[in-house]
This record gives sequence, structure tokens and C-alpha cells, in this order.
Amino acid sequence: MNGFVNVLKPVGATASDIVVCLRHVLKEKRVGHLGTLDPGASGVLPVAVGQGTKLFDYLTAKTKFYRAFFTFGKTTDTLDSYGSLTAQCDCVPTPEQLQSVLCDFVGKQQQIPPAYSAISVDGVRAYKLARSGAEVSLQAREIEIYECMLVRRMSADTYVIDIKCSGGTYIRSLARDIAIACNTVGYMSALVRLQSGCFYIGNAHTLDEIRNSSMPTEYVLPVDYPLVDVPSLILDDKYAKDLANGKAIKCAHFNGYKKVYCNGAFWGLGEFNNGALKLRYYLKSDL
Repeated sequence: MNGFVNVLKPVGATASDIVVCLRHVLKEKRVGHLGTLDPGASGVLPVAVGQGTKLFDYLTAKTKFYRAFFTFGKTTDTLDSYGSLTAQCDCVPTPEQLQSVLCDFVGKQQQIPPAYSAISVDGVRAYKLARSGAEVSLQAREIEIYECMLVRRMSADTYVIDIKCSGGTYIRSLARDIAIACNTVGYMSALVRLQSGCFYIGNAHTLDEIRNSSMPTEYVLPVDYPLVDVPSLILDDKYAKDLANGKAIKCAHFNGYKKVYCNGAFWGLGEFNNGALKLRYYLKSDL
């Protein structure tokens, strides 16, 4: 069984919880999620199944779209509502002030991840070090914010903000940095992921839907589903054995990646290198 499941993750469950559940329901050991969602967040969680896991590196860099809830005038050690209060003040930005600041965050920038994150520090998860009381110092990473729009003011101290960004962006860190730019403190009080690459919340499925189905495999999307934006390359059937043996194939020059099909099957992502086609993400097909 190879492909992807677009899961609608509920608040409270970890991404690992979802993976464990799907392994059991689908009876497939090779299952992995494409980008962590914090337990307090909900929304789109794409999960790779079988050989779909081989596309992990290619897919995790895709654009993400979030609906975030930022609360100002207080903050926590985890930068979300699950942490302990560490600072507070009476300063809450007006909608006009916040809108002006949000515009400054669009574009490429360096972002320092939260101390409470799954980033590995000398082989130990940062959040484990933070929980033990150790001082956690993480290096800034380049991210890109494509859109950062104020949706509405939800309450006296909380705003709803839509954010479209590159993979690897921490929305909790963005809440911290936006608050600093507004001369106050703040944290992410809630988060919903609306999109991850080509996976959208409108066609995501709950675990209950999948678990209670008489045929849970019907929720597994084809392995080439998330590659809709990649051009196709259909090779003559005579190349099937060469592909199976990992041989490079001479073909017309092209740039970037191609979805490679041969013998009526999808074989993976092909890349043109040194005058020949080479499968970079090889998905073995049955001949």
C-alpha cells in the first residue's frame, strides 16, 4: 500500500499519535507524517504510507497556510497556551498598529525556533532540555512569509491572523516576534493548519472517519497525488528493467524534476544529470 492520507488532526493528539493509529488501521508499518503539528494545533496533517515515505524530503518544504490566534499582553515559556506564564503587561496593539507590523514580516527572514521544539541539540530534543531547566540556545533559520493578513479582532487581547509561509516556519516564534515589534509580549493561543502543499483542510478526514470505515484504504491517495505541479515524463516500456536496476537513461534534456512513468506505473521523481535521467526518489514498481 503506497500513497498519502490527508488527516484532519484534532487538538490534543500528537502527530505521532496519528501515525501510530494509521499503522494499525491500515496494517502498514511504513507510515510517517509530513511535518509536525503541535498537540495544541489542529488541521491538515499529511501522512505518507508505504513508498510515499520516500518523498518525505521533497514534500516537507512545501508551502503551509495557517489560521493563527495571537494573544498579546502576556506570554508563556512555550509560546502557546499550554505553557507557564512568564511575562505580562497592559500593552495590546490596536488593529491599525498590528496591520502595519504584519506587513513588515512578509518576505525572507531569519527566525529563532522556540526553545520548546523538536529540534535536536547534541542528540537531545530541545523541548526535553527546556523541561529539565537547561538553557536552550537555537540557531536562527531562514524562513519566508508569503502572506500575513489580519482577519479580525477576536477579543480585547486576541487577534486572528492568516499566515502563508515556507516549510520550517514556527508560528509560535512568529507570535513572539510580532509582539516584540509591537513593543509588547504575546503568544500563540490557537492554531489551525489550512493547507500543507497540495493537501487542503476541505478534503481532510478525521481519524474517526478512517477508523470506522469498512474500507479504510479508500482514504489513501495515490503516491503521485502531491506531485500535481510536477511535469510528467512517460518512458517507453523497454526502459522498465533499466529503471528497476537503477540505471541512468539517456533522454531529452530537461530542467528540474519530472514525474517518471513507465510500463503503466509511477516510478518516482526523475532528475536530468550529466546527459541522462536519474531517479532521485525511486519508488520501486512491479514489472
